[in-house]
Amino acid sequence: MIDNVEPLSEIYETSDSYIITIDLPFIKDRNQIEIYIKENEVEIVATMNKKVYWSSFEGFGKKIEVNKFRKKITLPFVIDPESVKATFKNGILMVEIPKKREKKTKISIS
Repeated sequence: MIDNVEPLSEIYETSDSYIITIDLPFIKDRNQIEIYIKENEVEIVATMNKKVYWSSFEGFGKKIEVNKFRKKITLPFVIDPESVKATFKNGILMVEIPKKREKKTKISIS
């Protein structure tokens, strides 16, 4: 197994959140996906029921056997795990991470 093979993904920013989409065509059940949050990092791990093979021919033939995908994404703020929403439909995982809003405090002038 190769742990550093990553699925196709896209990260984009809206005014309120960051949206991560990941293409997981060999995943049939959301229970095969795990999402971990640690400070400002999101880690997504997906395990397939069967192994997938890629071939590379860069001078020498090379065959890679994979049954687990792993993707780590670092964001520019600490993530509140309770606010993260994830959905999985038709082989696409979508993770929505709201931006942390700074609380505004009014200061009185003396």
